[in-house]
Amino acid sequence: MAMTAKVLLCDDEEALCRSLARLLRSADYDVVTADGPGGLAQIDRDTFDAVITDLRMPGADGFAILEAVRTKCPRTPVIVMSGSAQISDAVRAMRLGARDFLVKPVGVESLEEALGGAVGTSKTPAPDEGPDPVAWRDRNAPWLLGQDPAMLAVLSLLAQVSDTGCTVLLTGESGTGKELVARSIVAGSSRAKKPFVAVNCAAIPTNLVESELFGHARGAFTGANSARIGRFAEASGGTILLDEIGEMELGVQAKLLRLIQDGVLRPVGDEIDQRIDVRILAATNRKLENDVGSGRFRADLFWRLNVIPVELPALRERSTDIPLLAEHFVRRFNEKNRRKVTGIHPDAMFALEHYYWPGNIRELENLLERTVILKGSGEIVLSDLPPKLRSGQDGSATPVPELPSDRTDLRAILESVEDRMIAEALVRTGGNKNRAAELLGLNRTTLVEKLRRKRTMPPHAAS
Repeated sequence: MAMTAKVLLCDDEEALCRSLARLLRSADYDVVTADGPGGLAQIDRDTFDAVITDLRMPGADGFAILEAVRTKCPRTPVIVMSGSAQISDAVRAMRLGARDFLVKPVGVESLEEALGGAVGTSKTPAPDEGPDPVAWRDRNAPWLLGQDPAMLAVLSLLAQVSDTGCTVLLTGESGTGKELVARSIVAGSSRAKKPFVAVNCAAIPTNLVESELFGHARGAFTGANSARIGRFAEASGGTILLDEIGEMELGVQAKLLRLIQDGVLRPVGDEIDQRIDVRILAATNRKLENDVGSGRFRADLFWRLNVIPVELPALRERSTDIPLLAEHFVRRFNEKNRRKVTGIHPDAMFALEHYYWPGNIRELENLLERTVILKGSGEIVLSDLPPKLRSGQDGSATPVPELPSDRTDLRAILESVEDRMIAEALVRTGGNKNRAAELLGLNRTTLVEKLRRKRTMPPHAAS
């Protein structure tokens, strides 16, 4: 090669890292090695022609490295290595922008071939490279606020799929903004000026779902005194959002599957099929894979809907966006309610940033509307917030998530809180396990053992 390519190699296994570095240097690459936290520091202060990263690393994993590269230098190709061949890991890595996913032990030829292609990509701008996600957002969906890497990953995916006709499945907890994202997809598509129909499948009585979605012929059932077109026909030429798709009955699922496959629908009580042109977006806060396994949801329909899966992060997973969202809501509710709140005090903002937000953006929005109305003017201070947000700010207690109305997984919540605190301690101490253990009130050996047991650290490790 005419010019030596500079490569960042991230792996917490020192022996393997040294071995791969020797191999790459013998092939005339300029190699910089680091563990996870060290890799984040290198990305922040330097530029590389390519990045190779292990997936499973304590302190900052391969997903954190991917997000950092995507934010700082989105043209730099990333090759992910993993000792696990799990499809879900490969899919998530590719969605975050990985160029290649290699399973350990990595063969010499495979690595050299992947890196050679990656370096060629980085040195020659690709004409078919996807649109810039922030530019796409500014042009089509300025209401989608956020700069957190977790949100930028979503924006990047939306920018790539909005102008296609593919089916998109939006997943995420309640209150994460799935309908808003659906409207953003429509806004960036060729159907932007065509009908957009949003249907909450959970809000329709069971005996009326088919009629509501597909319409009915006159006399189809008692009380059907005239024919009626359904929501799909209303959306003809445009887009339909099937919200809470996981609540749909199996019989209706079969009819929806036929519509997706053949592009036709048959109103209830009619004998004639109607051809329909509509793009389908679906949304759910359920784990549809689990519902497929239990027989509650058809596997064939799931795969038809899941062409492009878009998982929206919970607010606690994009906490760096909370100040931006909070200030936006204060401005909006000042205008809406004729109030003169001037801003949010740092102590109050700290409480907002460190609350668990089980209701996500919707909960933050509702809380700030209430606070702005009651405050009226001046700055929102800590005492203006509900007790559940104030707890823990004086060190006397730690905020905990509220118990949701439906079933929850206490063990998963506790593990998530532990992961986040460990990750933040490692970030704050620059990856120094002794100092991190001291911050957490643990022995160093206890912290090391916890890190060893965890297969990944959460994205906050890179925040």
